[in-house]
Amino acid sequence: MICISVAAPTVEEAKRILASGPEADLFEIRLDALREPAVAPFFSLSKPLIFTFRAQEEGGLRPAPLEERLFWLREAATHGASFVDLELACGPEAVAQLRSGLRETRLILSYHNFQKTPSKAYLCDKIKEMVELKADVGKVVCMVRRPEEGLELLSLIVWARRKFDLPLVAFGMGPAGRWTRAVSLFLGAPFTFAASRTGAETAPGQLVAEDLRKVLKILGV
Repeated sequence: MICISVAAPTVEEAKRILASGPEADLFEIRLDALREPAVAPFFSLSKPLIFTFRAQEEGGLRPAPLEERLFWLREAATHGASFVDLELACGPEAVAQLRSGLRETRLILSYHNFQKTPSKAYLCDKIKEMVELKADVGKVVCMVRRPEEGLELLSLIVWARRKFDLPLVAFGMGPAGRWTRAVSLFLGAPFTFAASRTGAETAPGQLVAEDLRKVLKILGV
């Protein structure tokens, strides 16, 4: 599945992208991009949605206290979001607070590293934490400098599924990691992220949805 990440300054602009942008299986709403956060208006479009209010330390576009971020994720769940995404680094208490308010909404626990790809042992420990905190989906995304780092990240998808039965989104950021965004789906990642158009990328190395779809078609995914 392809998830288009939408980071727009206003609800109106974000809704335009959802309504008239490229086809996608999921849409991620970046609440940290909105000047005035809101969730209710997005549900009029009947699209499957992931909501995240990304922490600035992991790529968020503006500072916001944890309490505010949790509030908006709970609001999204109340309105029927398919997923909410919270950083693993927020800690067990924050995760428990968020999970206690979820019904049908599934919880993504995520780890982002915009500087490097840590050791595989370190990343496996992060995945174990996600499992212990009852994530429905895990996400591990790191900056990649060398192809072998991309391979290590992709291997986590298979490891997490076999060891914990945890669906894991994992790929590399940066030019050296672009290929992993497509290949991750071959290995069982539940979805991968793409931009709605050139210039709308929300992370280094992110492909445009139209281009990613062409690659996947050629590869037979």
